[in-house]
Amino acid sequence: MRALDRMKSAEGSTLLMVIFSVVLSLGVLLGTVSASSLYLERKRLFLVADGAALAASQSFTLDSVVVDTAAHALRYRLTSTDVVSASQAFLRTADGRGIRLVAATSPDGATAVVRLSSRWRPPIVGVFFPAGVLLEVTAQARGTFF
Repeated sequence: MRALDRMKSAEGSTLLMVIFSVVLSLGVLLGTVSASSLYLERKRLFLVADGAALAASQSFTLDSVVVDTAAHALRYRLTSTDVVSASQAFLRTADGRGIRLVAATSPDGATAVVRLSSRWRPPIVGVFFPAGVLLEVTAQARGTFF
């Protein structure tokens, strides 16, 4: 009789354990989906920034090309204006939805540095996850003559 009484008292605690396990499993699943989404958005932002920096590093004008006789090479001079306009043109043609050009400069006249930002929002907003995170990446590229 005592064993039967103990089994009846344990019935409610089994239900609580099942509910807790389901809630915990859903939380882990939502966290994994959100983390994967954040990782993919960051990779997309890096890809677009790399493309914009590469396009900007090749945006010099022919007037800026000079022959360096000492090094037997051609040199060019990038301006920050060229880098900004080339980066904006790349963002218009690329998959740049939601991406903002923060800065585009040429610190040494040969390297293009592009900084982009985007706001990531988790696919499923829950109680434990933020409504959005600001992502910002920087890419640089240096063009050369072959």
